[in-house]
Amino acid sequence: MYASGGGGDRNRSRGPRAGSATGFLAVGLVLGIVIGASAAYLLLSALKPRASAPGLLELLPDQKYFEAVSKLIASANKSVHVIMYVAKYDPRESAETDPANALIELLASARRRGLDVRVVVDDVTKQSYPETIEFLKSRNVPVRLDPKAGVTTHAKVVIVDGEWVVIGSHNWTESALKENHEYSVLIRSSEIAARVEDYFEELWSGGRSP
Repeated sequence: MYASGGGGDRNRSRGPRAGSATGFLAVGLVLGIVIGASAAYLLLSALKPRASAPGLLELLPDQKYFEAVSKLIASANKSVHVIMYVAKYDPRESAETDPANALIELLASARRRGLDVRVVVDDVTKQSYPETIEFLKSRNVPVRLDPKAGVTTHAKVVIVDGEWVVIGSHNWTESALKENHEYSVLIRSSEIAARVEDYFEELWSGGRSP
């Protein structure tokens, strides 16, 4: 009886330790689930776009640029601001045959609708394509040369309604819009647009009369 009882005591003494191990295992599993879920939440939160991040980014290789920019200018409600290294208006061609003419004429149309339309160009445009400046001025579109004749403004930027920005390699020439391999991006973000607007205003405020 004693030996048997002693065995029973030993079995009972092992019982709590086994239960404790099971409990620790359960607690460990719960903690693992909680930690894993927390890590997943933090990761997803980091990956989730913030309100200030671009709401849209579209790639515009080659001829896709003209389609996107022409639609943006045609549907603009408030403003169209342009910084363009080379803008070539060719009075010998029509908007139907020359996409550069089409974009420049869309600026004139936006101005007629009462929008804030302004254009900054480099001296190359004045020297090589003075017809561009003459056309814009004749349509009451304000245009200025960049601040310094000795510094090239090689940027190609379009900002529409303080919300849409197009930046890339496309000049406003028939060759760039129809023939060359060019690449630009369209970004929809009021925060990014505001920062690019600051850059535009800096060039515009220091710009020279063409």
